[in-house]
Amino acid sequence: MSQHTSLSSRDYTAFAVHQVAMAFRAGLIDLDYARELLAKEFPQHVASIKRKRNTKSHKQRPVRRKPRSPRYQSNDLLTPEQAGKVLSLSPKTLANMRSKGGGPDFSKLSNRTIRYRYSDLKAFIAQSTKQNTSQY
Repeated sequence: MSQHTSLSSRDYTAFAVHQVAMAFRAGLIDLDYARELLAKEFPQHVASIKRKRNTKSHKQRPVRRKPRSPRYQSNDLLTPEQAGKVLSLSPKTLANMRSKGGGPDFSKLSNRTIRYRYSDLKAFIAQSTKQNTSQY
């Protein structure tokens, strides 16, 4: 008594696609012929057979737009995080500058509330501008 096994429709589809993909990867057939073979064998799936691009060479990078910096008024009081973004410094660096001196002017409104006036940050940038390294 011999046993006859047959592949399910899903298994056959997976096997056929795998065989065509292997032939394509081995360089035995080109992409157009591989698509033609699959379209003939599986006409109901023709719309879903699409060319996949090589993600390394053809992937378009998303356009990264630089976020606009918020528009501050001269008398606006900024948190250390906001001031750090204006100066491109971390809040920790600003804290170190506050304790050692030499940083931008700041206001201590309460025990833990530090604020920087936007006009003081602009003045700090202006006075920190040098023409050459001998001006340090």
